[in-house]
Amino acid sequence: MPEPAFGPDRLLAALPRREVGLLPAGTVVPRRRAFGDGMAYNGFTGKERYRTEGVAKWLADLGAMLRPQACDICRSPADHWHAENYYDLSSWIDLCRRCHVNLLHQRFVRPKAWAVHLDRHSVASDHWSRWVSTQEFDLAGLLRQRGASEPVYETFVEAQRP
Repeated sequence: MPEPAFGPDRLLAALPRREVGLLPAGTVVPRRRAFGDGMAYNGFTGKERYRTEGVAKWLADLGAMLRPQACDICRSPADHWHAENYYDLSSWIDLCRRCHVNLLHQRFVRPKAWAVHLDRHSVASDHWSRWVSTQEFDLAGLLRQRGASEPVYETFVEAQRP
């Protein structure tokens, strides 16, 4: 199946949606920790990625966000979250390790293997995975220009929501 041309707005629109609930007023917000530099992805810095993952884990621990369930590509049990957009936790994707680490993140160096994997699992042409770029793209920069920003703990506590 031929891959559609990359378009950031097409990708953002195709991302799956998950429920991210608010926590009750008075929920204790954790102290922010310092993080080292990690790998950047889609223009999101390693620090942004680690901090946002910390918010997601905190929400999951408190029951406001489900942990990964079934891989969105191959339907195997999922044990990883994947984010194309780190500024929107509701668009995080459940993936198994193989689809996530071995194929999705390798698509920049092995784009054909990614396409073959999607075809093998009969992934629909309008699925988000068909819209990811096989070239590095600064999605974070585009989103920042549009006013998006990193989610913080306080955003998800009822009384402290802006």
